[in-house]
Amino acid sequence: MLPGGAAITLPSDGPAPTAITYTNWEADLGAALAPSPDVMAVEELGNLRVEVLRRVAGMRPTEQSPSSDVTTALYALAAETVRTVAQLARQQPRPAMLWNQELDLAQFLGRTLLLADHVLYPDRVFDTLRRSPTMQQLVDDATAELKHADLLSGGIAIPVPPGVAMAAQGPVAQELTAGDLQQSELVSWVRTQLIIEGPTAREALFVRAADDLAREPVNFWLHGHIDRESLDEETGHFRTLMLQPFDSRFDYESWIAQVKNSAISALVQRTHERVVAADVFGAEYVSASLFEARLLRTRERTHRMGPAQAAVWADIPELTSLSGGDLVKLLKNEAAVADLRHQVRASLMTARSDGDKIDAITELSHQLEAASHSLQKVSASDRTWKAVLPGGLTAATMVVGGITGGLAGVGLGAVGVLATLAPSLGDRLNSRRRAAYVYVAARRTRRSR
Repeated sequence: MLPGGAAITLPSDGPAPTAITYTNWEADLGAALAPSPDVMAVEELGNLRVEVLRRVAGMRPTEQSPSSDVTTALYALAAETVRTVAQLARQQPRPAMLWNQELDLAQFLGRTLLLADHVLYPDRVFDTLRRSPTMQQLVDDATAELKHADLLSGGIAIPVPPGVAMAAQGPVAQELTAGDLQQSELVSWVRTQLIIEGPTAREALFVRAADDLAREPVNFWLHGHIDRESLDEETGHFRTLMLQPFDSRFDYESWIAQVKNSAISALVQRTHERVVAADVFGAEYVSASLFEARLLRTRERTHRMGPAQAAVWADIPELTSLSGGDLVKLLKNEAAVADLRHQVRASLMTARSDGDKIDAITELSHQLEAASHSLQKVSASDRTWKAVLPGGLTAATMVVGGITGGLAGVGLGAVGVLATLAPSLGDRLNSRRRAAYVYVAARRTRRSR
């Protein structure tokens, strides 16, 4: 498979940390984490990203490698992104930033009750660029990323190369993994969660974890045979054979046990790499994978999930089926969103366990859903009784005043109109400051769409 061959190492007796991978590009981008006087605003950065993505998506999708101009532009965009995110992490008070690697962005924002000012996630266009892609691959990735153009241009969604975090703090992820793999209880639990398919007809094993939401391809292992006839007695070199036919007479158990250890290591380290990446970029890691949430809880008994993590597991109506553009419109109702976040935090004050937190947010969400229907009805009723009827009488007063009292009469009538409309306008303004209005706006947005 590799023209130059590959080193062979004897497997350890049990699970062990693996190497951290990143490129020289990502190591160089780590310099952008340092304080800088020249940093782009998130909205400016978002608009720049959308413009770059649109230009790449509009290029000819060939099998050729991207030009140096395209490569330089995407690298410069990644550097500006790292610089801006690092500046956000240094702000006081720090904006609410969540790191997500599994869910669709719009779904993630809805399931976390709009608690995030910014959602950080892996920059898949840059990840493709670092793998020596064709223009076809870059065009496809840029086109897919433009699905989130509204969230990107508003600075709500910010793609960041996670390899930058691994270049900066990768050894920390390895140390955390090594510590966890020394805990027999945790290792035993992960082992029970493995779902193994195979050996297949070509001696392959496919391994995944129960209740996991991995977006990357499933892990698989191939059984290797030493080709004894290829052994060079002088140099010690030999060849291995893979994808061989399944042999029903061969005992694969020792190989399967070895693969299980490797899979356990990979799953535990993957979680720690995500947690470390979130920490480097000043964000909170929120997992949508039930397997990963259980792993984090098993790892640290004293760990308690935050509001965003609890909201992911809560039953939240209305907000989870909106598009990115719809969510951007909702987030413009700043007072209502702020009230929603306040109520979420208040609902968790007496919650002692993770289950209590999930139940509290579920109850709050359904209360707000019910209140939104009442708010919609009351708002319509208020407009009818406080604006339409008195407003009609005052309009008549304006006409009469204009005939009998000249300009002075018109002026008094206009004051009367404003005075009559004031209660309705005030009620409408106050209603838009309530958390329930977020649900009203969500419902209206979905109907109009």
